[in-house]
Amino acid sequence: MRLELIGGAYSARSVIANAQKCINLIPEKNRADSPTSFTFYQRPGLRKVSSPPNPGIGRGVLKDSQGNGYAVVGQEIYLLAYSSGSWTWTSMGALSDIETTLVSISDNGVEAVLGDGSSIGYSWTILTPSSFAPIVDSTGIFTGTIKWDVIDGFLIWVIPDGTLFGSTYDNELTFDATYYGSKNGFPDPLVTLIVNRRIIILIGTVRSEIWYDSGSPLFPFSVQPGAYIQWGCIAPYSVAAIGIVVFWLGQNEQGTSVVLAQEGYSTSIVSNYAISTAIDQMRAGGIDISDAEAYTYTQGGHIFYVLTFIQGDQTWVYDYSIKDPEYAWHQRGWTDPNTGILHRERAISHCFLQGQDLTMDWETGDLYSLDPNYFFDDVGGISGPVSFVRTFSQVKEGYKDPKGPSGPYGRAHIPTDGHAVQTFEFVADFECGNGPQNPNGLPPQISLSYSTDRGRTWRTTLMQSAGELGEYHAQPKWPPLGLARYPLFELSWSFGGKAALNGAWFEPVVVAR
Repeated sequence: MRLELIGGAYSARSVIANAQKCINLIPEKNRADSPTSFTFYQRPGLRKVSSPPNPGIGRGVLKDSQGNGYAVVGQEIYLLAYSSGSWTWTSMGALSDIETTLVSISDNGVEAVLGDGSSIGYSWTILTPSSFAPIVDSTGIFTGTIKWDVIDGFLIWVIPDGTLFGSTYDNELTFDATYYGSKNGFPDPLVTLIVNRRIIILIGTVRSEIWYDSGSPLFPFSVQPGAYIQWGCIAPYSVAAIGIVVFWLGQNEQGTSVVLAQEGYSTSIVSNYAISTAIDQMRAGGIDISDAEAYTYTQGGHIFYVLTFIQGDQTWVYDYSIKDPEYAWHQRGWTDPNTGILHRERAISHCFLQGQDLTMDWETGDLYSLDPNYFFDDVGGISGPVSFVRTFSQVKEGYKDPKGPSGPYGRAHIPTDGHAVQTFEFVADFECGNGPQNPNGLPPQISLSYSTDRGRTWRTTLMQSAGELGEYHAQPKWPPLGLARYPLFELSWSFGGKAALNGAWFEPVVVAR
């Protein structure tokens, strides 16, 4: 009998509903003629491509409109150049304040600007990176910002501590004390802003609104009539866009713990009950979720929103190409080789530069390539294999009789209905034969964990071979696993090679209560 896997992670408030982990595995929906509805592929490894001259807190790898790459590590900003397979870091200057948050850059095609959350901003001419210097504004309207963006040649920014946002002149880095607007549909503070589809989304703490370029001579932007968002944002660095969709960690007057997607004038919740439960559990433990950070990227046709809770030490990923929140989430993380503990992923920010999906280590500033054909995370001088975990759904049916000759219509399937289930065999539908030998000279191994109480406690069975290199026909197979009323299975592996998971076959027989 096939035991199929549908969608990604889903751990409900109670194990009697669902307790499915999906760690570092990307669910991909298959065609109707495929053997299973979903196949699970390993997330890309973090292949280190370069290190900064001076290691420090990673604060972002970014790109301007002309394709130039930048990296901010600690207080230093670098111009990135790629030649003959290697990256060169050229210091442009230093930021005055000691901050650890992500930075924001934007440009009008000629002049670029940077905000780091301090009271100081920075600018430079794109053709002359050495012109990097603090912004000088004699009008006093610019007092630093956490977010810059651009629309129709106007550079706009969040004015701190209030409801206002400011704008430069069109295609000029010139400030005017009268060039500002106010999010005035509701008096909550302005958290951040973002430009998407040539509209400005002003995101408050509990409500948001949409503005557009109206061409007014006094101030070029006006609120869009009839467009209003009854949600705000609890984490300013959780806002990220890809294509015509903007995502963020939302809240309103009624509560929080939801992830939102804004597509044009339509707002939808893309988190599910399980994701909200995970966020609620962090909050109940005293975790401040307002430090959440996010980035987006696309790879292999998937469209990812990657949300990391810094204090919560968790990373959750929504796949917009699947869309349905019930199936579209999985968890990512980095396993500390010294402790075996899973932590939030090492990557922050994302920039598609020189044909590479670049990201940055949050602690060291190292540059990584998100490489789907690399099976390690290069952290702290150690290339450690990635850990993969997938829990199956609860067993809902089994065979009426023990394994034996089938009748003309095959063996009868009956619902478990709370009866005990005897599992005679478990076989992983797993892509084998690609992994290298382990340090003991043995083929790569895959582990099956088994729960008899719906996932409250687990026992690990013997490891099984995932096949010698080239042994593509191998099948990881486990002998009888015993009797349980609520059996639950979980596969895990960690080796430096290609693998994929379709699910499993097993022999469950329903017996008396």
